[in-house]
Amino acid sequence: MKDYISSKQFTEKIQILKNNKTYILSIVLLSILYVLPIVLANTHYVDDLNRTVAGYNWDHDGRFVSSKIMHLLSFQKEVVYSLYPFSNMISAVILALSGFIISYSVGVRNKLMLFIGSFLLLTCPFLLEILSYRFDCIPISLSILSIAVPFLFYNNKRIFFAVSVLGVFLSLGLYQTSALSYCIILCFLLAKDVWNNQFKNAAISFLVAAVSFVLGFFSYKVVLKWLDLNLLKDRRADFIFADDNLKMLLKERFYSMIDLVKLLMFSSYRFVFYILLFFSVLSIVIYFKNNFKTLFNKILIAKVIITLVLIFCILIFMAGVNMFVYEPRWVPRAMIGWAVGIYGLYFAISLNSKYKNVMVIISFTPFIYYSFLMSSQLAIYLKNQDEFSDYIINLLSPKLFEHGKPKVIINGVNKTAHRNITINFSTMPLIYQLAPIYENNGWGWGIIRLNKFDNISSVYIGDQERLDVLSKMKEFPVVDKNVYYTLRIKDDIAIVDFDRNE
Repeated sequence: MKDYISSKQFTEKIQILKNNKTYILSIVLLSILYVLPIVLANTHYVDDLNRTVAGYNWDHDGRFVSSKIMHLLSFQKEVVYSLYPFSNMISAVILALSGFIISYSVGVRNKLMLFIGSFLLLTCPFLLEILSYRFDCIPISLSILSIAVPFLFYNNKRIFFAVSVLGVFLSLGLYQTSALSYCIILCFLLAKDVWNNQFKNAAISFLVAAVSFVLGFFSYKVVLKWLDLNLLKDRRADFIFADDNLKMLLKERFYSMIDLVKLLMFSSYRFVFYILLFFSVLSIVIYFKNNFKTLFNKILIAKVIITLVLIFCILIFMAGVNMFVYEPRWVPRAMIGWAVGIYGLYFAISLNSKYKNVMVIISFTPFIYYSFLMSSQLAIYLKNQDEFSDYIINLLSPKLFEHGKPKVIINGVNKTAHRNITINFSTMPLIYQLAPIYENNGWGWGIIRLNKFDNISSVYIGDQERLDVLSKMKEFPVVDKNVYYTLRIKDDIAIVDFDRNE
C-alpha cells in the first residue's frame, strides 16, 4: 500500500469538493454570519489598541509562528496589521474547518452530522473571546487547525507521525494553550479503536502520537532557544510537576476551571446543555440495547475501564496547559479544550444509526442557536461599553488637559453601561468574562483603555507605588466630580476615583 496520495486519489478528492460546493459554501456563509455581530460592533479588545498603535508581534510570548504569519500577511517586517474585518471572518471559517476535520477524522460521514460538527467548535461560547480579537484571532484559530489536521492521516501511521510532529510544533508556536487539545482528539480515536476491538491499532496509535507530541514539544523548545527571543519574565511557561505541593496545585487549578464553566452552567445555557446531555446518554443506552449480544462479552469490562480512563484524561486535558503551569490564565479563550471535549457528546449521538438525524436536530439546534444569541448579545454589550468608556474619556479629558498629560491611577471600577443593564450576572454571566471592564483599580489595561486617544501619559503606576499614592489620596485636590467619578490631580499625577470617596 502506498503511503502517499496518488494523482487519482487527489482528483477524486477534488471531485468530492466540487460535488459538495453548495454544502461547503453554506458552512462558510454561516460561519461568517456567526461572527458578523462582533465585526459590526467594531470595538477593540484592549490589547488590539496597543497593537494598532505599536504594531508589535507575539515573540515575547514565545509565539514566533504567530509573528511570522502575521508579518507575512501584513507585508510588513517591523509591524503587524490586524486585517480587520477579514481576520475575524477568516478565523470563523478556520474554526468551522477544524470542527469538520475533527468530526470527519473520528469517522462521521453523515452530511447532517458533519454540518453540525463543523459548527460545534466554532460556536463554543468560550471561543467568542478569540473571535473578538482583531490580531490574535487568526493565529489562535490556526493553532487549533494545526492539531486537528494530523488526525486525517490517523490510519497511515507514517504520515500521521510526521504531520503530528509538525502540527504540535506549529500549535505551540501559534498559541500554546491549543496543543493539549491534540490529546483530546487522540482519546476519541483511541476509544473508537477500543470499541471496534482494534486494540493493537490503539496501542500503536498511542505510542506514535505520544512520541510525535514529545518531539513536537522539544522541537519547539529548541527553536525557541535558538531564536533567543526576549520572553516575558513570568511563570506562565514554568511547570508545576516538581513542586512539593503538586496535588494541591492541581486541585486548585481544576476548581478554577470549574468556576469558569459555572459561568455558563449558572445561566440559561444549562438548559440547552442538559438537552444535549440527555440525548447523548439516550443514544448510548440505545446503542447498548441494539448491540447487546455483540458488546456483552468477556472483554467488555476491559473496554469500559479503558474508556473511563480516557474520559478522565479528556477532563484533565480540557483544562489545557493552565492545569500544569505556575501562572495560569483562566480566561475564556484558554478553554479551547472544553470546546473540543464537547465533541464527546456529539460522537455519542453519532452511535445511533437509526435515530441520529432526529436526535442531532433536536439536541443541537437549541445548543448552537444559544451561541448565536450569545454572539449577538456580546456584540451589543461590547459596543455599549465601548461607547460608555469613550464618554468617560470625553468627560475626563478637558480637566486632564489643563495639567498636560498626567500619569493616571484608577481607584474603583468603572460602571457598566446603562444600556447593558439586561445583560448582567444573572442572565449571561460569561459575558462579564468575555468583555471585562478594563477601568478596574490597578489593572494596567485600564490605563491603556483611558489612553485610547493618546490623551494621558502612557506611564503606568502600579504595585506598591500605586498603593502609596492612594494612601495620600485626600491630599490631592478635587478638580472634577460627577455621578461617575471624582477626579483628583496633584503635580503630574491624576487619580480617577470611581468609588467617589469624599
